[in-house]
Amino acid sequence: MDVHCTSCGEPWDVDHLRHDAIFETDLSAEEAESWRTLPSDQRLSPRYRVRFDAVGWEFGDTVINVIRCPCCPAGASPDPERLATKRALEQMFGSDEDGLAATYEDYKL
Repeated sequence: MDVHCTSCGEPWDVDHLRHDAIFETDLSAEEAESWRTLPSDQRLSPRYRVRFDAVGWEFGDTVINVIRCPCCPAGASPDPERLATKRALEQMFGSDEDGLAATYEDYKL
């Protein structure tokens, strides 16, 4: 399943976001492996957001909601309508990341 960056539209595989993107950060392999075992509501604590931000990732409430990605050109900003839609869906789906990902894919969000 693919979801799209809100700023540049780049498609990202959900499995990559959930399991592999963490290895793009400066965390050690052991720390990254440990992150993968965290519940989804703990994966974007401030500590991890800083690490993701340093390599170009910005997420909403979950790693499924890509607001900015490493492919974004400098100065790219999120599309306000898409951002609002994705945030509303995030709130609606709560902890159901699979449902959220499927909905994002269906609507190319």
